[in-house]
Amino acid sequence: MRIIAITQARAASSRLPEKVLRTIKDKSLLEFHIQRIKKSTKIDILIVATTVNPEDKIIMEIARMCGVPSYCGSANDVLDRFYHALKGQHPDYVVRLTSDCPLIDPELIDKVIAKAISED
Repeated sequence: MRIIAITQARAASSRLPEKVLRTIKDKSLLEFHIQRIKKSTKIDILIVATTVNPEDKIIMEIARMCGVPSYCGSANDVLDRFYHALKGQHPDYVVRLTSDCPLIDPELIDKVIAKAISED
């Protein structure tokens, strides 16, 4: 079984611009987010999906530093961004996450995945 998680991240935000790039003790909130997702025992691949906007290049760099692949796509069409990030991956399940949750719980992610699999 192949389970791929995609987290969407971008610097633009109307309420709090660059929130995923804010830091705590020299670590961006996006780094916290990625590192916590990587503790999931059920996710095979994590992909960071961002936009082609120049301000989002730093997001790709953070993903690279954390050892996860990234994809840059449409700034306006999130579904298209997800589709192209997954193209050719052939997952059995896709877990959609959002990067504005830096303290995401990897155990809860695993419980949700287990429930989805057990209930088909």
